[in-house]
Amino acid sequence: MPGARAILLNRLGFLHPFALDAGILALALSVTPLALWAQGALPIQFETLTTPGEFTIYFTDLQYSADQVWFVSGSCESASEAAVISVQDYAYSADLTVFLARYAFEADQVVCVANPGQAPQAFWDAYPQK
Repeated sequence: MPGARAILLNRLGFLHPFALDAGILALALSVTPLALWAQGALPIQFETLTTPGEFTIYFTDLQYSADQVWFVSGSCESASEAAVISVQDYAYSADLTVFLARYAFEADQVVCVANPGQAPQAFWDAYPQK
C-alpha cells in the first residue's frame, strides 16, 4: 500500500510507478465525510526538530520557473502518513521548486498540510491570497 512519501518521491522520479491499491479506495469511500487526504490530496508535513525532512522544497512566486505547481486544499492533521518536507531559502539547494496555485485546476498536484502550525514563513509568503 503506497504512502504519501512514496507517492511524492515517485513524482520526483525516485521510484517506479505503481498502481493505486483498491483497499485504500474502499476505505476512503467508507469514511463520511471524506478527509482531504482520502479525496486524493497528498499529505505533506513540514519538518520539525523530531521529524527531519525527507527532501527539500523551494517555494517560488514565478509559476513558469517551478518544477511543479501545487494547490493546497487545506489541512489534513488526521492523515496517517505524510511526506516530510524541508523548506529551503534558495532554489539551487532544493530537490524541487514549487509554485502554489490559487485554484486546483492549475495544479500538477493537490496537497494538504498535516501540520499547518509548523509551516515556515516561506510557505506563507508563497501561499496565494484569494
